[in-house]
Amino acid sequence: MKKKMAVFPAQIEQVLDMFPDAVYVLDDTGVFLYANPAVEQQTGWEPAQLIGQSIIDSLLFALPFRSTLLGSLRSDGSWQGESERIMPDGSLRSVRALWRRLAEPVGPGWVIGIEHDISEYSARDAEFQQARKLAKIGILSEGIAHELRNPLSYALSAAQLLTEDDLPDEVRQKCIQTIATGVKKAGLIVDNMLSLGKPKAQVVRHQVSLEKVLAEAIDAAATHPNSHTAAITHYFPAAALTVLGNHDMLVQVFHNVITNALNEMPDGGSISVRGEEEADAIRVRVTDNGPGVSEEQMKHLFDPFFSASSSGTGTGLGLTLSYYIMKEHGGTIEVESRPGAGATFVLTFPRPTA
Repeated sequence: MKKKMAVFPAQIEQVLDMFPDAVYVLDDTGVFLYANPAVEQQTGWEPAQLIGQSIIDSLLFALPFRSTLLGSLRSDGSWQGESERIMPDGSLRSVRALWRRLAEPVGPGWVIGIEHDISEYSARDAEFQQARKLAKIGILSEGIAHELRNPLSYALSAAQLLTEDDLPDEVRQKCIQTIATGVKKAGLIVDNMLSLGKPKAQVVRHQVSLEKVLAEAIDAAATHPNSHTAAITHYFPAAALTVLGNHDMLVQVFHNVITNALNEMPDGGSISVRGEEEADAIRVRVTDNGPGVSEEQMKHLFDPFFSASSSGTGTGLGLTLSYYIMKEHGGTIEVESRPGAGATFVLTFPRPTA
């Protein structure tokens, strides 16, 4: 014998008819008892096409959703999340939905579903995400250009100097060396940029002297516009500090940290580098007397594309790259700072095994 469909209370229907979102009510067997006028506005399906029909047979709801909904209602008594509805013409609309089993006195076992159309929001969000991607590509391009500009500009200047006929031999040799160094550095920067996407890539390691690494990084930073007014000092113990690592990659870490400090000191200042061997690790502290880093900036300092530079010269890539290089070396890079009191970058390396 066919079960007689329950009567939906008229007073509740009058209230739900005023809802701007789509509202559905099912009986305890999953048959539609009610659908408000917003259902047609939102989905294109007339309420009369749904009432009396089982949700199992409804073309408005995709089969995976029906199965998930009924399973959740049986186990938890509710379901909520984002889903898609199928319009009569086959197109899709996105909704954010909440379905819940009701109790007495409304109707034992009845289910109410309230769904808000988010199709336009989803489309705008997709456009926004695409715009963000394009913006990040632009920032990434700017960052790569910034990283490559210095070594390539040195090489170009040296190449232009080589065109002079009366150039002394020692200057000519120096120019050739500068070109070779600049091109090599540019290639290493490209390789290291690629390593951002491959943090687990195999890196060739040797015993590396941190004092030599620092000397090369300071030499590279000598071309920074603020280097002439900033004093850089370093203190290392008598015994050489060596770590197992890649010399060129570590030079880039020290250069990025020193350059980050120089960016913040257009009117001059001081940078001190102190290396120390501790029981559990080797640590190098790079301290400047610049403006320091705020607590909020500290949270994002190593995020890609984030720059805390007050001078506007930072690209937000140098410290990110340094973070991944230190991670690749089994170490860490951390910051100790407070606004107005300078900053200290702490590079921690594992002690090399015999």
